Amino acid sequence: MRIIFFSFFYKTTRLLVTKLIYFTQRLTFQKKDLEPAIKFGDFCLTALIPLKRFTYNFEIPNNIQVEIFNLKFRSPLIGSSFKSNEKIISIWLDMGLGSAIFKTIMKNERLGNKRPRIQDTYYNNEKGIVNALGLPGSGTHKFSKSLNDSILWNYDCPIGISIGGDSSSEYVENIKTLETNQFLKEKQYFYELNISCPNTTDGRTLNDSPDNFDSVLKEINKIINVPISIKISPDSSNDIIRKIAEICSFHDQVLINAGNSQYKSKSELNIPSNSLTTIGGGLSGTSLFNRTLEVVKILAPFNIPIIATGGINNFDQIEILKKEGAALFGMATALIFNPYCIPKINSNLKNV
Repeated sequence: MRIIFFSFFYKTTRLLVTKLIYFTQRLTFQKKDLEPAIKFGDFCLTALIPLKRFTYNFEIPNNIQVEIFNLKFRSPLIGSSFKSNEKIISIWLDMGLGSAIFKTIMKNERLGNKRPRIQDTYYNNEKGIVNALGLPGSGTHKFSKSLNDSILWNYDCPIGISIGGDSSSEYVENIKTLETNQFLKEKQYFYELNISCPNTTDGRTLNDSPDNFDSVLKEINKIINVPISIKISPDSSNDIIRKIAEICSFHDQVLINAGNSQYKSKSELNIPSNSLTTIGGGLSGTSLFNRTLEVVKILAPFNIPIIATGGINNFDQIEILKKEGAALFGMATALIFNPYCIPKINSNLKNV
């Protein structure tokens, strides 16, 4: 009953706030921009943290735990790599996520693209979000230092560290930098290699070149002794996906995350030319689910643990993906639209 009440309250409030902000933007001759609405929503969620025992804390059923490569996930639901506000991520963990992945970090500090850079949109009659943030972040050196004080380590679950790169060597260098942090050795963590980001200059270098990817993965495995997830692109051809999976099958402690947002131009999304300062961005939301399912079916024969990501927001989808071979389930847009889907899905999982 508590889940139903807060779910309805959250969705209704978010809708009203978003419409109010859009109305204010039109009234003041500003461009439509979803970012202020997301930030306001984050502010409201964090303001209720003192009441989290009632508003956010939900028990995770004991029988839904998943263990992969000695990583113990409290629930198969994972917070995908897209959010930098750790207080919000901690709220989602309180709600019942089994794990969360830090926002992708690059070697150097990045301010990201100019605004507007994120919008809500519809694609194939399904509501979603198009993101052209451009991976703003502090850079690996500052990020590594900040890891020691992260509140996410307070949770008894694996935490993912997502690594990006504009070149093959940058991926290796970024991991070398992070592995110098001795604090990590005491924690339950894994890396995620984001080889499919539509928001970098050349962020799909490895995704589109399996041979280079193999070389980089070999170099990284000489450095680390923790699991690594490979985040592939749903925009890749099925042949490329099979080649990447085949390479992964020859390495130890490798998962595959299928997958990422799909690159769409503004014209493909039928949104105004001034809605983004870039040509296009990464589309996320329910419309991605069919491709996620297709990719999971492609990967299943390789017997590599699969994280299914893309378009997931309910238990029925997870049940379908699980039957096809997925072990973990990444969520992003669903957490923005209604994070109370987390305890709802967990409560259904306990009956499976």
